[in-house]
Amino acid sequence: MLLNPCELENNCINREFREYLLNDPSYPISYDKLYFDANKTIIKETQTIDAIYIVVSGVVIETKNQVVLHFLGTEECLGLDTMFHNQIAASSIISLTKTTIYKIPTHEVIQKLKAQPEGILKLNKLLSNHTAILKKRLTTRTSNYDKTLQALLHLAFLYGEEKNDAIYMTMYFSKKMLANYLQLSYATVASICKRLVAQGILHDEPHGMIIYTKNNTNL
Repeated sequence: MLLNPCELENNCINREFREYLLNDPSYPISYDKLYFDANKTIIKETQTIDAIYIVVSGVVIETKNQVVLHFLGTEECLGLDTMFHNQIAASSIISLTKTTIYKIPTHEVIQKLKAQPEGILKLNKLLSNHTAILKKRLTTRTSNYDKTLQALLHLAFLYGEEKNDAIYMTMYFSKKMLANYLQLSYATVASICKRLVAQGILHDEPHGMIIYTKNNTNL
């Protein structure tokens, strides 16, 4: 898939924490493997939860007050905000595609962190990275065109299939959802997509999109 350094670093940080939790034979902990169809609520905002979740496959969205905060994919850790507080979820997690999740009891994670405190450094690195990603997205000054293109590339990284200098994506998301995520109007996002089509960068149909990477020197 796309060799985006920021995407790959985030994936690596999440994978390190998952390896610490689940693939350490010196301190095994229990977990359940759950399967969700598309458009299913995994965590509900204000819900009391007693577990953290790791995405094994698929893509989910994180929302708060019906605003899309993140599109999240493989290796992402969910529900970390409840671990040391009141266990009330601050946001909702909804499956965008068919999704497989590991569900790990919070108390087992905390006990392992106490027994093997090197995991605290990995957790802190993960949380700091999440904060930095959100801050960068909200504060970076760039054009609406670039914001929209980068969001499409992020989705391509999460679940697109790359072949023949192009990335193929099934339309699990809508332009309305993308506009919500970018805090732009639907008309703006739709107009930019039309511009990308005219430039030969994007092929846009109701069932899917194709991004032609060879037609843009910035990709």
